[in-house]
Amino acid sequence: MMETYAERLQKEKEKTMTNYDMDQLRREGKVPDLEKRKEFAMDIIESEEDRNAFASVKIGEPKMESVEIEIPDEDLIKLALAAHDRDITLNQLCVDVLKSSFNDLDYRFEHGPLKPQVLKEY
Repeated sequence: MMETYAERLQKEKEKTMTNYDMDQLRREGKVPDLEKRKEFAMDIIESEEDRNAFASVKIGEPKMESVEIEIPDEDLIKLALAAHDRDITLNQLCVDVLKSSFNDLDYRFEHGPLKPQVLKEY
């Protein structure tokens, strides 16, 4: 048996419940319309975006800077050979070394310079 479009609409209408109290409040003007609520929400979102626009550092956006460093020739040769062994550029090796140093600093910061201690339970 085929279902007509009108029958399908009737079934959909029966599935959706109406809130008669909210309808009455809207007619009386005590509850803002959905459009007004959407506008209010959009204003809040825009104000949050404006406030975040003034942040000096945006998370997730890597910032690259050029840095000049002086390295003794012996150390430079060691770094160049290490970069050659890894088949990467000297610049990339320097970036990798700096990143691993930052990871080591984070580890030391989290775990502190203290030696392991035996915990005593009383």
